[in-house]
Amino acid sequence: MMKINQGVSGFKSFLADLQAEFQNRVAEAIQTQLEAEVASWLFRGRYEKRQSVSRQSQARCQRCRSRNANAFSRNGHRQRQLVTTFGVVTYGLPRVVCECGGSVSIPFSILQPYQRFWDDVTEQVERWATLGLSLRQMQDEIGETMQTRVGLRKLNTLVQDVRTPPDLQLSSVPPVGMLDAIWVTLLEDTPAVQTDQSGRQRVVKARHKVAVLVALGLYPQSGRWGILGWHIADEESQSAWEALLIRLEQRGVYRERGVELFIHDGGSGLRAALNLIYPHIPHQRCLFHKLRNLWTSIQAPTDLTREQRRHFKRELLQSVLPLLDLDNEDQARQLRHTLSETWQELQPQFVETLQRDWHETVAFFRVLKRFPNWQRTALRTTSLLERVNRILRRYFRLAGAFHSLSGLIACVARVFNPKRLI
Repeated sequence: MMKINQGVSGFKSFLADLQAEFQNRVAEAIQTQLEAEVASWLFRGRYEKRQSVSRQSQARCQRCRSRNANAFSRNGHRQRQLVTTFGVVTYGLPRVVCECGGSVSIPFSILQPYQRFWDDVTEQVERWATLGLSLRQMQDEIGETMQTRVGLRKLNTLVQDVRTPPDLQLSSVPPVGMLDAIWVTLLEDTPAVQTDQSGRQRVVKARHKVAVLVALGLYPQSGRWGILGWHIADEESQSAWEALLIRLEQRGVYRERGVELFIHDGGSGLRAALNLIYPHIPHQRCLFHKLRNLWTSIQAPTDLTREQRRHFKRELLQSVLPLLDLDNEDQARQLRHTLSETWQELQPQFVETLQRDWHETVAFFRVLKRFPNWQRTALRTTSLLERVNRILRRYFRLAGAFHSLSGLIACVARVFNPKRLI
């Protein structure tokens, strides 16, 4: 029986004994399960005679491809080690041979062939990756909790093993779609080679910016939302956005299934792609981006102090804000006309920015006219998508730069897959 000795050392010894005993229990449970599955596929326990009736098994001989259970027999065990969250456990993998001399493959339910890491370790690594831990931090955690060392390459393989579900037809299509892009640094190999401090030849990598194009679907009636799709491209060009929009269309995102509005930040490539693929659906210019451009366009008098210039720009921008709460598009057009007449001579850039893309600036009024009960705050900006993208940017800041495209895809998929609409 284990006893707790006095002092910290005694307590640590107690915990070590407790963990060793727990590892033995886990190993015994794994061994018992493996022996039970062998008995199930051979249709007989240890030291039981074969039945006279031939029975087909899921187990199969690797040489003659036979599935005749009467031709199989047990042939000892192979000692194996398995890394689990409880530590490294040792077990005996049952061997089964065929009468032809070939080895029989047993479809074990809890272990895969040549499996070294149990599924609980893989899930723990995925949780660490979701929390933003680096590979070296994961390596240290495994060494501390599981009493073993795992190579960085193996950890990198586990982290990048994220599968994105196929683009199936949506069971329900959201009426509102939001589109935006996030830029991130990707390292790419160059022809140059350099020698590091350890004398190893390393390929020189160059920094390259890529865009993660994201589409979010929103149900304004209930507030439910989810990710419709995403795409990685070298730029926010029309062709890059078309690649994402075509995938959305294949999932059922089109007018006949209830799509009423797309909200975007006003990029030229995205607008061209929307006009080509969705010409009959209103496109709303994000009003936050519009107000930001209006702020930039205001030319404050040069004889004012810095604080006075900010106050001047703030007062002028305040005159545009009633646009958000007007009842219909006619009232918004009248406000634009009044502001244009008032400031045309003194603030020509401001007036030009206000009038530019006006049809897309007030597109949400046309949707509200048909659906007056929808929340207008959900129809004017891409703020919801910006909040979702903020989660992804947090991982991008932790990574700094991605050394491979597969690592970037795994990071994005780990964030967006749980939020994916199906």
